[in-house]
Amino acid sequence: MIKRFDHAVIGVPDLETGMATFRRLGFEVNAGGRHPSLGTRNAIVRFGLDYLELLSVEDPDLAKARGPFGSDLVAFLEKSSGLVGFVLAGTDLGQQARGLATLGVGADGPFDMDRIRPDGRRLAWRLVVPAGSPWRKPWPYLIDWITPETDLLAWDPPGEHNCGASGVAGIDLVIEDLAVAERLYDQGLGLRPHRVDPDQTQTGARHCQYRLGNFLLGLHQPTAPGSMWQELHGYGPGPFRLILSTPRLASTAQVLTRRGILFSETPDGLDIDPDAALGVRVRISSG
Repeated sequence: MIKRFDHAVIGVPDLETGMATFRRLGFEVNAGGRHPSLGTRNAIVRFGLDYLELLSVEDPDLAKARGPFGSDLVAFLEKSSGLVGFVLAGTDLGQQARGLATLGVGADGPFDMDRIRPDGRRLAWRLVVPAGSPWRKPWPYLIDWITPETDLLAWDPPGEHNCGASGVAGIDLVIEDLAVAERLYDQGLGLRPHRVDPDQTQTGARHCQYRLGNFLLGLHQPTAPGSMWQELHGYGPGPFRLILSTPRLASTAQVLTRRGILFSETPDGLDIDPDAALGVRVRISSG
């Protein structure tokens, strides 16, 4: 059963550069550790149980040996950086694996993984990966934490972020077919739509949203030229935008301005220039 949003994954070819970039944006970034079975290394921007993961590949051969789960990440990082995936958390994930199988999607797992922190502590979890890969796809992968949530927060306490960001408010996905995506989320993952908006006249897209606590997942099928249309036809379906919340939007704008970060103000919040965030479309909204 899926219970909450866990984290967003930002692929970075060089982890030190990624950490420096997000620190310049006003985030507290801490070294995460290594994934011995995947050949990757990460850093963490912690808000609560929700967080951002900056992920890089240390051992491409080992990553490729894991099949699409590793090789797709290597291929992405060889040519790009940016928002590459996201993770939903729950328990008894075999139920979701079976649901995906009924749709012909299939899934790897649940299988065990771990990460060794710089202090030597070991984090452990189980994953379910739809269709063998979550990278630049219109679906998440799923995590069932073996390490207790109390330890997660004790070992990686929420950071003090100068930009004022307080949590992950949502992720927008660009998709090819809304009906197909709804079946995957409804029947395969067992989620229930929060809002369906088939009206295309104002936005140039058909939409559906799913809510998990304070987190909103938006599915967008573009029907007219625009940034989402260009993303879909240039890069295929997958993560489009990361949405963070702040209780003090005006203060966030001041911090970004002082740091020389380019952004635009919209009715929905502050949209950071993707070039300042390693290709990630980051929106910080009031909440």
